[in-house]
Amino acid sequence: MSTQPNTFPAPQTDDSEVSGVSLRALLLGLLLVVVLDSLAIYVRYIYHGSLMTYSHIPMAMLIGFTLMLFLGALISRATGVVLHASEWHTILCMGIVGAAIPCFGLSGYLIGYMATPYYFATETNAWDRYLHPYISSWLIPNNDAKAVTWFFEGLPGGADVPWDAWFLPLLWWTSVVTAAFVVLGCVAVIFRKQWVQNERLVFPAMAPLIDMASGPGDGKSRLPEFTRNPLFWIGFWIAFVMIAWNCLNYFLPGFPRFPIYSGRWYWIDRQFPPIRGFLGLFTIFFSYFASLDVLLSIWLFDLLFIIEGGALNQMGLTAISPYYYRGVYYWQTKGAFVVLVASIFWVARRHLLEVFRKAINPGASIDDSNEPISYRTAVIGLLLGLFYMWIWLVRIGFDAVQAAGLLPAVIFTYVGMAKIIADTGMPYTNVPAGPWGLVAPFLGSHDVTPSTRVAMRFSNLINSHFKGLFLPALSHAGRVAEGIKNNRRKLMVAIVLAFIVSLMLSNLLTLYLGYRDGAYNFNSWEIVRAGERHFGGTATSVKNVLIKAPTKPVYVDHLDYLGFFGIGGGVMALLIYLRYRFVWWPLHPVGLAISGSYLARRTSFTIFAAWLIKLVMVKVGGPAIYGKSRPFFVGLLVGYIMGVALSTFIDIGWFPERGHVVHRF
Repeated sequence: MSTQPNTFPAPQTDDSEVSGVSLRALLLGLLLVVVLDSLAIYVRYIYHGSLMTYSHIPMAMLIGFTLMLFLGALISRATGVVLHASEWHTILCMGIVGAAIPCFGLSGYLIGYMATPYYFATETNAWDRYLHPYISSWLIPNNDAKAVTWFFEGLPGGADVPWDAWFLPLLWWTSVVTAAFVVLGCVAVIFRKQWVQNERLVFPAMAPLIDMASGPGDGKSRLPEFTRNPLFWIGFWIAFVMIAWNCLNYFLPGFPRFPIYSGRWYWIDRQFPPIRGFLGLFTIFFSYFASLDVLLSIWLFDLLFIIEGGALNQMGLTAISPYYYRGVYYWQTKGAFVVLVASIFWVARRHLLEVFRKAINPGASIDDSNEPISYRTAVIGLLLGLFYMWIWLVRIGFDAVQAAGLLPAVIFTYVGMAKIIADTGMPYTNVPAGPWGLVAPFLGSHDVTPSTRVAMRFSNLINSHFKGLFLPALSHAGRVAEGIKNNRRKLMVAIVLAFIVSLMLSNLLTLYLGYRDGAYNFNSWEIVRAGERHFGGTATSVKNVLIKAPTKPVYVDHLDYLGFFGIGGGVMALLIYLRYRFVWWPLHPVGLAISGSYLARRTSFTIFAAWLIKLVMVKVGGPAIYGKSRPFFVGLLVGYIMGVALSTFIDIGWFPERGHVVHRF
């Protein structure tokens, strides 16, 4: 399916001699980052509208990039100044990376975690005994002058924002976040050629965006080239009209609406996990670009979770929550995920060996001239970044040996997440097994000191991010970089600039709005509730270590967990063998690797609907019709983006602080 020809008009200008990383592309890319950061933060915290950064393809970036394409076409028609397709690819790369930081990306959790330990400490939870003694003074702002209290409750009249209280903690957090970005950037460069050229992964999430970037304005029309197909406009108006129609309900509460937002859980039996009845249009639009075997695998293994999880639950084994995996089923999924990621490294073993040979000997045969940085630079940056992260972890209280074991697990886990997204293109997917979850089961409670437990909670911001932190975005940028034919080394400069601007703006704007309006009024998970819940669990675990007898490692007390870990790994190995051995095998291994996880459960019905639609299209119309329908689905996506933008701008103008969530999962 991935080899279907693009049915959009080809760009009129030959980009082979054009530098994609031009000064104007850099400036427009930074403008996109500023716009998407501001839009995401204001909509999330002030207007309480749609989720702008929760997915792997953040809506804030899509709105900004799409509007820039349409405005760019208008400007090109009026002035004759045309941005080439390769420049739009650069802008898109910068937007993808910049969008990985605000709100759910990183900054929301970072500011929330830094502010939580003092503000939410009470006599009842005794955080002053079980948390504060193990937190380094430079890690979070001190509340002696009410700097944290004012952040949550707003500045009193005449007071200034206490930036000095945040300077040192933000400086040290910025250093480790930058080190993590360097590490993951180097990993993305090392795997880029293997995934893009050797394995020819589809990167379904990038397919429509690459089509859009490849067909920008050419100065001959007021609209971009990718819109010059009747099927595009049919799809556009279908999606846009549905959301625009529903916007009338904002002003006329009794006005009928298209039922495209609501969802609920449907129970077959209370002993079995329910089915999430929600049709996510956003997921369906991207599912068009994914393969049928991926879609079939995701919903079929969710059905397996319902059946097996319920059966295990009836047998008295902890396997469901009841909505998501727990206990033995979680370990089964973990085993499958570990084997899947191990297979990723195994398949890439020759390429990885060549990369490290190139790092040692620049005269080695593998060509890295078209990579954003050389393989030698990538390997050196990877090692130096990991070394700094290890020092930082030890300095905040992590056990040195355990920190050394955690960091390889971080790369292992994030590579798995990035490969899953590159294979499936699912906009909503979370890491099914965190890095600490691969290390901690082999440690007893006496092996994990209180300082390590507290340090682990803070380090989860970078070591256990549910979306894989920056690596999926950087991997996507590596695929988009194929549209930049020369001067690709400059692309890394553009990406680094996007990262720096997004990190600084997201942190500072979040703090400013907190002091202006009171961050508690944000009513957001990442700022207000996540830290309180997670640190509460950490304090409880520290208390248990101090007052209870030590426990043994999980693999000693729970042999059933290890058994299901082995079952999951064994079935995954079989699936991988069957997929590579038999061309006709219909199941992709990725379905088992995310089975029962939070976002897989909440999107499985949507995936089923997408699979059914695509199956009918392929079986009835054949590959030719499938290929020709591509502009229609791009039009659906663009219409949906513009509909969300319309709803957002209506909220800003008429419904401040009580917005409408039209984009969700």
